[in-house]
Order: sequence, then structure tokens, then C-alpha cells
Amino acid sequence: MAAAIRLFARDGFQGTSIDDLAKGAKVNRQRIYAYFGNKKKLFETAMLEVFAGANAEDDRLLELNEKDLPELTLILLRHYLDVHRKHPTLHRMIGWGNLQLRETPQWLKDIKKKSFIHLRQLYRTGQKRGVFSEQVSFDVYIFTLLAVTYFHTANRITATQTISPELFTNEGINQLVEQSAAMIMQKGN
Repeated sequence: MAAAIRLFARDGFQGTSIDDLAKGAKVNRQRIYAYFGNKKKLFETAMLEVFAGANAEDDRLLELNEKDLPELTLILLRHYLDVHRKHPTLHRMIGWGNLQLRETPQWLKDIKKKSFIHLRQLYRTGQKRGVFSEQVSFDVYIFTLLAVTYFHTANRITATQTISPELFTNEGINQLVEQSAAMIMQKGN
């Protein structure tokens, strides 16, 4: 599986052949077909393993509670940036999956359900207390946080040229987190 993840993350679904996978895993093609059925199922299995590793990091989000509400956006931005740092194949597999799969794998539907149920409840409490705007749904809130952290990770090379190389230093990451949180938070908090 490690060879499949490495090759799919590097070359995508369409850019990786069964021969590449067999050579990388040091097995014959028939073994891959016998075990996975086809390349698409192997790609989905590789994606699932990458997502499972990254999502295991989300278990610590379940410890967040109401006292964390004022800092929740900062905590989540730092968390998702850290997840991308610890799981460097995640953004590549997401990118390739979005670009090259014609159908969304069914297992993807609820992949973040456990943490999102908890975070949604916290967010609603924060809305009631005026920490978060009533006009911004949890889905838009979490999408924005995931988009910022994904874009930061997936666009390091181009964004250092088109935006600012400073945003990719430790100090720049802190600036990105703090200023993104300031844009998102309800005025006065």
C-alpha cells in the first residue's frame, strides 16, 4: 500500500499504471488484480488509508469544549495546517481525486462525520453566545478553514511567487492563522 500511496500521490490515478504499481510494490500485476480487482479500487483504498491517517488526528478535536470557543478558529486552522504537515500525501491525493475521479467514492461521504458533529455543536453554541455570526453556517465556516489550510499546503511553490514567500515561513503561518481567524470571527470577540 505504501508504494501505491507514493505513486498515486506523485502521479495521480491516470498517471500511474498497473505496471508502475507492480514494480513499486515488487509484486506481479496479477497479485494487484487478485487483491484489489482494478486500479480504481486500489486508488480508492490508497485514498482511504491516507484519509484515515489524517482523520485520526481529528480525535483530539473531540476534546474541545465551550471554553475553547473564543480560540476555536485559531485552534482549527493550526490543527488542519498541522495535519497537512504530518500527512504530506493528503493534499495530493485530494487534488488527484478531485481532478481524475468521475464519481465520488461512497466511503468519503461520512469520513469526517465524527469530528464535524462535535464541531458543529460547538459552533452553534458559539453562535448563540455571539462568538460566531448567525449569518455564517457551520458548513461555510469549516469549508473556509479547510480551504485556507489546503490552499496553503497545495500551493506553496506557486504562491511563494504570486503572493508572498513570507506566508510560508513559521512567522508567516502564524500571521495567516491569526489574520484569517480575525476575518472570520464575529466583531467584538
